[in-house]
Amino acid sequence: MAFRPKQGKLFGNQSGKAEILNNSVESSLDGTYNVKSFGATGDGVSNDWQALQEAIDFVYQHPGGGALFFPPGLYRISQPLEVPEADPENTVSWIGHSFKSTVIAPSAPMDYLVRMRGGGGAIQGIKFRGTDPMNGYAQYAKVCMLATDIRDKTFSNAAFVWGAVHGLQITGDGNNNLCVFDRLCVFSQNGTVIKGADGSGRADKVKFRHFNPKANDVHVGAYFKIGSGEGSVYHIDAVTLDSITISPDLKSPLEPGMEYAIYVGCGLQTDRGSDNNVYGIYDCHFVGNAGAGLMVRGLYGHHIQGGNFDSNGIAGIHIGSGMINTTPAYSNTINHAYFESNGYANVILDYPSGLTITEPLLAEPVDGTAGDIASITSLRRYYFDYDTTSISYNGRQYQYVAETDCGTPYLMEGTSQVAVDRPSGARSPAVIELPPAPMHQFGEKLEIFVEDSGGQPVHLVCEHARVNKQPGNRGVLVPAGIGFVITVYYNRRNSSWMVSHTVPVN
Repeated sequence: MAFRPKQGKLFGNQSGKAEILNNSVESSLDGTYNVKSFGATGDGVSNDWQALQEAIDFVYQHPGGGALFFPPGLYRISQPLEVPEADPENTVSWIGHSFKSTVIAPSAPMDYLVRMRGGGGAIQGIKFRGTDPMNGYAQYAKVCMLATDIRDKTFSNAAFVWGAVHGLQITGDGNNNLCVFDRLCVFSQNGTVIKGADGSGRADKVKFRHFNPKANDVHVGAYFKIGSGEGSVYHIDAVTLDSITISPDLKSPLEPGMEYAIYVGCGLQTDRGSDNNVYGIYDCHFVGNAGAGLMVRGLYGHHIQGGNFDSNGIAGIHIGSGMINTTPAYSNTINHAYFESNGYANVILDYPSGLTITEPLLAEPVDGTAGDIASITSLRRYYFDYDTTSISYNGRQYQYVAETDCGTPYLMEGTSQVAVDRPSGARSPAVIELPPAPMHQFGEKLEIFVEDSGGQPVHLVCEHARVNKQPGNRGVLVPAGIGFVITVYYNRRNSSWMVSHTVPVN
């Protein structure tokens, strides 16, 4: 690869500058531009912001785009680097030598180091560091990279570390589809833990006497922790100047003087948006972030393969919409990922739909849930759409089962399992409505776990198919009992749901 040699100082009279840029186009036949040719030094002392911004503006506005090459060095900047809203057909890559030797860092406080835009291209071999190594590692950047409208972008051998809030935040604005994180990207030491004792609260409201959540970057999706052990962590749902709203409700009132902690920030956060879909995250490291290593709030299609989720303050992965009773996060996978020394849980599920987790390695969290399969949990303790979540762990299959007391008829359409637990002395049968006849050719099996039928039989009906060859609206009655399973499968030959059950334990 031939990189353009430095031709002289870019800053001075405009005619000299234009001549240098024109010459650079001719001398860079492969479309690669060395940022040092624009005056950047990478010496760790100079302010390289203006030179880097000039290079960015030039390449993004150049027909067809190109590649920015960052030789090894520490590039300190005094304000954020802004990618212009250029022609979307211009593809631009940022290429460094290695994230261990090519570093962009702040020399003054800023909201983010880089605002990334533009489809296509790669981010490779660069460390985006939120602290200034030349100023006592002051944590100056809130976010290492804020990304908007970055469809088809590839990240590899890149690092996002020491942001005061997030390492990389992909906003919900624009088209952020089909991004890939590959080849050992690192998201480490991002976020902040805020401790205090000036809060008071009951139910889902916590008010602070002196602390201003908004001024301290507390946001929806951060975590509130009181005490220790399971149930000590709460999801922050809303933020004002002097209070937060959390879920679930506080287990007991918070009184002034009681210690609390707020965990702000993630390694990588994908915000919710209609075009924030389909990410591949392969063999990346999420280590030591304050909140979650990875926060997936996009709409659908996040595929996580391998990787290390280690020593994150609350969880390795938090996956879901982040909102209650809204469109869930669809069709995500977590395959053979490694979890170790996370604070509260390994995986937090927050209204997922169609989630598959395959053979994770699950070390016990430090202070929260138990180990193994119990470390995959929800903060809100609701099932939401868990019945579409399946987990394969140590060769066994697990699936969340929705529960009902059959206070009203329960419709099984869209789910394959349900647990019935009725109060004793029920006065009518538990009614389970089976789905309509399947329209596909695959075998379909349903399971009804009767923990307690409340002394009444279980009535299975179906409006649009037969049940045990009887009219569906009549169905069958399964005797009352405690602790048995009703199995149901669809028999195409007889166009009927076929029902059997074990002998009840009375």
